Amino acid sequence: MLRPRALALAAACTLTFLLATPGSSSAALGDFFYTYTDSAGVEQRQKLDDEGQNSLPNNQCHNVEEAEAEGTKPAHSPRNSTDTKVYVFEDIDCDGTHQVLGTFGEGGVNLKFRSFLFQD
Repeated sequence: MLRPRALALAAACTLTFLLATPGSSSAALGDFFYTYTDSAGVEQRQKLDDEGQNSLPNNQCHNVEEAEAEGTKPAHSPRNSTDTKVYVFEDIDCDGTHQVLGTFGEGGVNLKFRSFLFQD
């Protein structure tokens, strides 16, 4: 039988190990698509993914670059093909009214937004 002090030490070591172990990924895995209007007035489809320079960190507001300048049209038709919910906001800096797209959810042409945030 272990003594109470030895049990307490074992429990403390186990807790320390669990707290030191990294948690879940800090980025959405998959692809996020939306449509925007370029400076020539032509609609373009944008794809952001979990690889390279277009990574999708969680809990960080992302402005739609093509829709953040004054006078530009908001993005629309988002498709969330990631493993994380995405919140799309009507204004830049994740301000204003928002809608939530679940994992592998999508919104239509009437869902206009200028910023978004991945959050699980």
